[in-house]
Parts: sequence; C-alpha cells; structure tokens
Amino acid sequence: MRADEPTHVLIVEDDPMIGFDLAVELEAAGFTVVGVAPTVDKALSLLERHHCDLAVLDVNLGQETSAPIARALVAAGVPFVAVTGYSVDQCPEEFARAPLLSKPFQTSRLVAALRRQLHE
Repeated sequence: MRADEPTHVLIVEDDPMIGFDLAVELEAAGFTVVGVAPTVDKALSLLERHHCDLAVLDVNLGQETSAPIARALVAAGVPFVAVTGYSVDQCPEEFARAPLLSKPFQTSRLVAALRRQLHE
C-alpha cells in the first residue's frame, strides 16, 4: 500500500456510542472506516464486502466474543488491535498476539497501535 492511499479500518464494537466515537476519531486521524459492526455476524459480513487493512476489535460483544472475527482476520493476513473493558487474563487465545488496549483508553494510543500494526 502506498503512503498516500487511505487505510481502511473495520471497527467491531457493541456499544453504539463508543463505535461512533471511534469512527469519528479514526476518520479524523486519516483512516477510512469501512463500518462499525456490533456483532460477529455483521463484522464477518462487512469483511466479505469490503477491503480492510486493519481492524479494531472489542473483545467482548455482550453474549459473544469477537474471537471468530480475529480468526478470520488472521487467516486473511489483516492485523488488528483488541480493546477490552475486562481483565487481559479473560481474553481468548485468539488475541494473544495482538496489541491489547484496556478501556477506557486515549484515542491517540489506539491510532499509534494501529499504525504500528500496519507497518509490521
């Protein structure tokens, strides 16, 4: 990807306000948000329809985790950053190699983590 091309990001977040805020902040930081998905099914559907360079995954999506999305991203070679309001010890193994931010976090930390993932 060239430096002047937009970086397409998928956000997986079950809290609509947090998802909206993340989308606004990431767009302001120069990313192109392809969608905000509150569920595993919605996220997988967006991944089928849109090119993604990166993703932000909320680990816990209410009654499910985003582990199936993490597996799909790894299989596709798409890096991601995980975010959680829970203990790191409670994260499924699919998140072991991804950067993990504890909620609440500063958007600047998320942007920095995404940029590091993009260039690794």
